[in-house]
Amino acid sequence: MSTLTMNGRVPGLLAMVALTVAACGGTTETASAPPPAATSASSQSPETKTPRKKTYEVTLEVNGKGKVYQPIAYSADTNGTESDVTLPWKKTVTVELTEAEQKVGYPISVIPGAVQDSDRMLKPAKCRILVDGKEVATNNGGENTCKYTLK
Repeated sequence: MSTLTMNGRVPGLLAMVALTVAACGGTTETASAPPPAATSASSQSPETKTPRKKTYEVTLEVNGKGKVYQPIAYSADTNGTESDVTLPWKKTVTVELTEAEQKVGYPISVIPGAVQDSDRMLKPAKCRILVDGKEVATNNGGENTCKYTLK
């Protein structure tokens, strides 16, 4: 026996009994199925939420004196490089994170380039990252990168 539908819904038991009786050769009385329940537009569409974003002020710094012998590379609100830089160097940007980025994190980094030390040897310049004015990463002149994951 096949199942009939009305407006995407299975009809009530009375309508099914009437069809079965008619199919078997018996007399039928017309039974009407109740009308489908009305649905409101708000129950059909999911509630739309405005994603919550969080904004940070991020400052990237490379400290020291003189020229940098390699470009400064950074990743914050955008990726970029700065060539032919005289130290100290600073870049302040606004980074806005989506809810997803707040959960998994958003990487920020600065590669400070090389400077000459007192023996005229090249070494990484000192760098640091500040988020909303608070220092969150530094290389103290030893590492090649300052990096931080913003959440």
